[in-house]
Amino acid sequence: MRRHFWPIWLVTGLAGLVGYAAPELQTRIVYKEHGDFVRLSEFFNGREDSSGRAIVRSQPNSRTGLYFSLNISGGVGQLPEGAKVVLDLVHPILPEVKAFELIAPRTPVDSREMLVGLTGDDWSSPKGKPVAWRVRILGASGGVLAAEQSFLWGGPKVVSASPQ
Repeated sequence: MRRHFWPIWLVTGLAGLVGYAAPELQTRIVYKEHGDFVRLSEFFNGREDSSGRAIVRSQPNSRTGLYFSLNISGGVGQLPEGAKVVLDLVHPILPEVKAFELIAPRTPVDSREMLVGLTGDDWSSPKGKPVAWRVRILGASGGVLAAEQSFLWGGPKVVSASPQ
């Protein structure tokens, strides 16, 4: 009696593909002040201590602003070289979509949290939050590795009532 083992190879091959799945993304939005990032070690060595988080800011010299806390299932170190974070949002005062493209940090390697900050003039008020937003992590070739968006971002598109 001859048995066929190809179903085992198929299942094994599919299980291998699961390991290469795109990372899942969970996003929280929080406003942070400069002092939220200051650690005791900074007084001694003058360098910001990220406390084990990967941090990227729209204006690197300013820490105060609106932060998108991205929890990346595979960890920041698993992102490919040249990955980018693209953040699209609708500001509560300005009706148009504003886009920010930042190089994704890959350190600390074992961190699962990445803070993407709109700092300085890009977001100066602690009182407001975006009306709608979308965050995408893109590979070096531009393909989407992970994405998440607010409910309103995916809502119905506005159609003009005026005849054309």
